[in-house]
Amino acid sequence: MRFPNLKKSTLFVLGLIITCALLWPLLAAPYFTHHDDVQVIRLFEMNKCIQDSQIPCRWVPDLGGLYGYPMFNYYAPLPYYFGLLVYWITQTLTISAKVMFGVAFVMSYVFMYLAGRKLWGNAGGFVSGVFYSLAPYHSVLLFVRGAMGELWGVMCFPAILWALLRLKEKQSLGNLLTSAFFIGLLLVSHNISVLMFLPSLLILVGLFKEKLRFLKYFVLACVLGLGLSAFYLLPMVVEKNLVHVDTTTMGYFSYTEHFKGLRKLFLDHSWGWGASVREVPGGEKDGLSFQIGYIHLLGWALSLYTAFVLRRKNRFLSTFIFTCTFLILGAVFMVNPQSVWVWKLFDPVLKYLQFPWRFLSLIIFFISLVSGSISVVLKGKFQKFVIAGLVLICLIINFSYFRPQKLLFVSDQVLLSEPNWTNLINRSIFDYLPIYAVAPPAKLAATRFEVITGDTKIEDFKEGSNWISFKTQTLTHSILRISQYYFPNWRIFIDGKETKIDYTNPLGLMTIIVGVGNHKVDARLYDTPIRTIGNLVTLVSFGIFCLLFLFQLKVVRVRLIYYLKGLYR
Repeated sequence: MRFPNLKKSTLFVLGLIITCALLWPLLAAPYFTHHDDVQVIRLFEMNKCIQDSQIPCRWVPDLGGLYGYPMFNYYAPLPYYFGLLVYWITQTLTISAKVMFGVAFVMSYVFMYLAGRKLWGNAGGFVSGVFYSLAPYHSVLLFVRGAMGELWGVMCFPAILWALLRLKEKQSLGNLLTSAFFIGLLLVSHNISVLMFLPSLLILVGLFKEKLRFLKYFVLACVLGLGLSAFYLLPMVVEKNLVHVDTTTMGYFSYTEHFKGLRKLFLDHSWGWGASVREVPGGEKDGLSFQIGYIHLLGWALSLYTAFVLRRKNRFLSTFIFTCTFLILGAVFMVNPQSVWVWKLFDPVLKYLQFPWRFLSLIIFFISLVSGSISVVLKGKFQKFVIAGLVLICLIINFSYFRPQKLLFVSDQVLLSEPNWTNLINRSIFDYLPIYAVAPPAKLAATRFEVITGDTKIEDFKEGSNWISFKTQTLTHSILRISQYYFPNWRIFIDGKETKIDYTNPLGLMTIIVGVGNHKVDARLYDTPIRTIGNLVTLVSFGIFCLLFLFQLKVVRVRLIYYLKGLYR
């Protein structure tokens, strides 16, 4: 990643300082309150997976009411793999979670600056980057909702655009790999963001259609990005019918409950840390802010002025701004209740977005991006005055939004002990519950096993993230039930021979029959064929990516060509 020289980097550094200053709460206390308070427990579970060499991590042992479930077979795992690397260094879950938040937030600025600089120059990149950081919805993601996956998705939007702008400028192997990397990054960071961003991305790519060579490179980048993420994407899509995923789209999580009118986006600047609700006369009011921001709206208006000025001088930039405006309006429409017919038309896909106001991530992306365009038509001191004024006023108005409701002075030990432990386990109990469970458990698993009938003594019980083993002294034929949900491809072996698993009980727990005698029982979750195929596709794609990366290095390429020529002398 190349930056301009020190003198030209002044604006970039200034924007970076502003962005980092917004993260002050992460340094003020060990942790903070937010809606999706599941980052610590997910990191804790991910660590158990890797310690067991369950790579990639799919099944977590404690969630689902201590019955375990396939969390990372369906939930995009990349932020947690990154967080785990931080945890191995810090040995502190709360610090690791904060670093996960902080890195995504800071890199959102970096990539927006780079994308904006490609379009509008250094000054424009500075405005776009700072506006992106200061967008109120960015604070909602970080300090109110604690939406880790969506925060990483918001980081990937400008990264992909920056990579594609480089690819448009020069169709090279290095730029192709950069594009593939960030496309893959988004696919394994937040699949809901993919659903929103993909149509917009294809429209933007359409602006580059005059270069057929670019389109070929873009398709190759997409294919390689899909290949890199296949270990997650293939099982997530193909095995969707193996879990109660529809519970994530019912009741409170139905999109029909969360449309917001234009007043919420453009006029209402109230702030809170409550929930999104369907407002009715005399009923509960929204506790969450959905504002775009007055200064961001001003930046958007100035970009339209820029587009008109550039319509003859630079048709590409003018068209680009108008296209972004079209996409902004489209995203605003998708938040509005008038778009319900579109949601119903594409219900099989759109229902998984849950909250129409998630389109705010696209709105702040495109508005922040085009806000930097004003620098193109302004020169000299007037340019500096306008840019400084926009950034300063935006900072003054929006800085106060960047704080959590409450700072928490707690340690990992406190968070992972009662009553916090039970609360953390219960938070995700309905997500991705295997279909073999008719309903979620009424309470946490009290024991790890149960002797349903017969006379059996169980000894030396051990378990890991995706395996269980124990010994039995069985005096009469017995039926044993393990406190673990069944999910393909759990397999149980008695004395080395595979036995039949019965899971026809209300919770879908694995039940086996054990004959008289002393036995050794081993259970393990193995990959299904589609999981294995996904793993292999990712390994092959990663190998190709590494080879192409090495080949595009000039020194390696020159030496390789030299030795290949030598073979034919």
